[in-house]
Amino acid sequence: MSTVPCSITAKAMTSHHHIDHKTQQRALPLRGLQYEPIVIELARKIEQEPGWKENFDLAIEQAKASGIKEMDKISNMDDFYKYCHDWLFWVPTEKETGKEVYFQLCLFYFVFNQKAIRDLQSPIRPGEGGKPLTWLSAWLVSYAIKLGEFLDTPESLTKASLDSFFAAPDYNMGDYMQPRGGWRTFNAFFARDFKPGYRPIAAISDPTVITSPADCTYGGQFEIRSDSGVDIKHIHWPISELLAGSPYKDRFNNGLFTHSFLGPADYHRQHAPVGGRVLEARVIQGQVYLEVNPKTDEDGRLTLSPQRKLHNKVDHQDVTAPLGVEFDAPDTPGYQFVQTRGLVVLETAIGLIAVVPMGMAQVSSVILTAEEGVTLRKGEEISYFQFGGSDIVLVFEAKSNISMTAQVGTHYKVGNRIAQAYPVE
Repeated sequence: MSTVPCSITAKAMTSHHHIDHKTQQRALPLRGLQYEPIVIELARKIEQEPGWKENFDLAIEQAKASGIKEMDKISNMDDFYKYCHDWLFWVPTEKETGKEVYFQLCLFYFVFNQKAIRDLQSPIRPGEGGKPLTWLSAWLVSYAIKLGEFLDTPESLTKASLDSFFAAPDYNMGDYMQPRGGWRTFNAFFARDFKPGYRPIAAISDPTVITSPADCTYGGQFEIRSDSGVDIKHIHWPISELLAGSPYKDRFNNGLFTHSFLGPADYHRQHAPVGGRVLEARVIQGQVYLEVNPKTDEDGRLTLSPQRKLHNKVDHQDVTAPLGVEFDAPDTPGYQFVQTRGLVVLETAIGLIAVVPMGMAQVSSVILTAEEGVTLRKGEEISYFQFGGSDIVLVFEAKSNISMTAQVGTHYKVGNRIAQAYPVE
């Protein structure tokens, strides 16, 4: 069966925030270096907007004061501009720990998460989905797209960089097929496919057995209330916002919302958890976001760990990691309602299932391979990501009567059993 990819491009951004880089000059007088237009755009905005320079200078001070080792090389905004420029041409490489890609993602967002500039970005709270992004949040989307353009070039993958991933045990490179001639770009490598037989599907002919749609760590489930929302960390999130106006949104009243987290080392293609007909398949443009917190590394120095942060309607309610406590990919639900994401609604024998592959940080490219009107077997591919970490959300109807067997904090592979349905009419 042929598929037609559907992906996010710069055109997906609202015209109000569109940044025309062709009109930008190629250089900014910062330490005499050449900068990409996207970096120039940020620097000019900071210089021209009242109060922004002071706020960004303070953000660098706040990030520096945290004592994290990644900030050793950044002391001021000139250093940060250079970092933003250099990252646009970074050839991703790994270390044996499998954390290098994470650390690159974390440092960029750690600065933008500082209190001094947090309010310049679109908030993570109910009611924000679908609203125009603030200038700075729109710039972050543009930056992510620009980075993705480089990762689609042959220069983004070298023999040495590829070898570094094979040397990192967490990547389990023996599970994957290399195409004839090898992967030609980093994004092609990142979306690699597994060898036949490496992801067997549990109870493939039984629609009451729900299987993991991704290689991911299970994060938990929340009941959808009768007013069609879920309560997460004392904040009420309408399912209609997550599904962004889907004609099927009301079918999920009183149902179940689940979420799981994918790390950079995970397989980044997603598959149908149950067989069924594709009623809806589209990409929803939103924010690119990552919250990070300090943790202590093996040498006793503070380093960074990814996490999401929720903003309460009334005041900031920060979910933070106490210093000295190491988090293992903490993943606070809620940000999914405003983030760039895909949406695939399946009509199955147990009821409707919404599969929502979720971009995170620089994973702003969610590519759908499932087409509306097509019937998929359990385990067939529906989408894939490019670069970074990400989430996947499943939403079930009440009549599916789902009992989750997955355990919070446990990693599951595509095709592993995660739930049992006891459908009722």
